[in-house]
Amino acid sequence: MHKVLGINCSGRRYGNSDVLLQEALLSARECGMEVEYLRLSDYNIKQCRGCLSCVFTGGCAIKDDDMPLLWDKMKTSHGLLIAAPTYVFSPAGIVKMVIDRAFICAKDLDEVFKRNRVAAIISVAGNSEWNPLGVEILNVLPLAYGYRPVDYLEAYATGPGEVLLDDRNISGARRLGMTVAAELQGKSKKRNPEPGQCPVCYSKSFHFSGSGEMMCCTCGINGKVSLKEGQWTLITNPEDIQNHFFSYKHRREHLDNWIIPSKDKYLAKRDAIKERLRQYKKAKW
Repeated sequence: MHKVLGINCSGRRYGNSDVLLQEALLSARECGMEVEYLRLSDYNIKQCRGCLSCVFTGGCAIKDDDMPLLWDKMKTSHGLLIAAPTYVFSPAGIVKMVIDRAFICAKDLDEVFKRNRVAAIISVAGNSEWNPLGVEILNVLPLAYGYRPVDYLEAYATGPGEVLLDDRNISGARRLGMTVAAELQGKSKKRNPEPGQCPVCYSKSFHFSGSGEMMCCTCGINGKVSLKEGQWTLITNPEDIQNHFFSYKHRREHLDNWIIPSKDKYLAKRDAIKERLRQYKKAKW
């Protein structure tokens, strides 16, 4: 049986993110999935040190937090449902803390990233004007841990549980559970991107790179802008869609050709770096 993990990134019990995530998980269970629910606030997740011990030794240098436990749960899950509140333009800070620890999965890259693993996210905010990056940043989390985004929900309400007063939020959450289940069962239900959305991660945020070209700020695929019948659309190369920044191929190449060789390159310059660091170590603050 396929397992779907639900992660609530809100610190509020029975708040908007919580209840919509539960609804999505109930829907996935009704579709035959084994489900598990967890609150991220119950886990002790510490800030990444950027030491890359996870890459070079296979283990994280931080020994007194719950990130290995969280990764073990994600590693064994075929599907992922995530819900997070937006406070100031993007998901709650704990989301970024987990994203930054994503190199913990480097040793499992070959085993995990080649499997069909899918995710859907729920971004909750008071109103759309204060949620310009909710979907974009929240989808980095599943992408960084080897999941393929297949659907999303943007829900808007202010008070705890207020999302329940709009039936569209309930039906939207249930759709996510069904979409994830269907994708795992080989029945494609992936949400089609809207015009101007990235076909990989549903982002609406892009870098302009000249000559009408754009790059998705979330997954890094390139495309060209086209205006047809008064509507902007993004034209992409199918090969780029398969080889976005978080694809297995790109992650493998990034590790082998950039991250791992960086160790020897650094060691060759370490004496010169230490010499230049001396003035800062002598500074009194």
